[in-house]
Amino acid sequence: MTPMIEIDFITLTYMVIAVFGLVGFLRGWWKEAITTGLLTILLVMLTEPNFAGTIVEFIGGIVTGIWDAVMSLFESSEVLSATVQVQAPPEVDAERYSIYIIILVLLVIASYFFGKMGLATNLSAGARILGALMGFYNGFVVVSLVREFMVGRFLPGAADVSASAAPASSMSIQVTNLPQASIADSPTAFFLISIGFVVFFLALVTGWRVDRMKIGRKEPPLYRKQKKSKKAYDEE
Repeated sequence: MTPMIEIDFITLTYMVIAVFGLVGFLRGWWKEAITTGLLTILLVMLTEPNFAGTIVEFIGGIVTGIWDAVMSLFESSEVLSATVQVQAPPEVDAERYSIYIIILVLLVIASYFFGKMGLATNLSAGARILGALMGFYNGFVVVSLVREFMVGRFLPGAADVSASAAPASSMSIQVTNLPQASIADSPTAFFLISIGFVVFFLALVTGWRVDRMKIGRKEPPLYRKQKKSKKAYDEE
């Protein structure tokens, strides 16, 4: 008998939103805005399958180029060529939902690393509250994107994907309370994309400055500079 794992989608959504909200409270609104901007790219890809196919094809070209370079390096070394067998590059197919989930995970991770660059400031209560609210928003978008990618109705070649059934696995996952409404075929998508672009633009404008053709960081609104210790002042 195949074991069955039942997941309540509504409960899962609340859990993910709560986690993102907590992280947003700890990170502040500016760092969460970077995540929002990157998630907006995936929202656009969801609503524009042709654009999504172009992006995935471009990523596939990069992966193939890197893979070929690594395999060429192995072939040029007698020791490596004897121990490592040359293989074909991994397939990056725009019609596979797993590719978009991988891109989603990588973008979220990249946004967290990017948000740590050069922002040595203290968070005010307002920055934390706004960060929590934006974290809730990002969590909702992440869950919605994963749902749409797994359903696959708006991916390139959606008709072909839905027609080809995946082989049965040793374990089944049943998702209950899955909402019937989709963010991709409603005005909600345009609303979320608009919010994402506006927030990302504000993060760039308030977090960076251009002074005499030089780009540097500055403290965003609701952020405070870290106070120097007495020892640091003495060293200066």
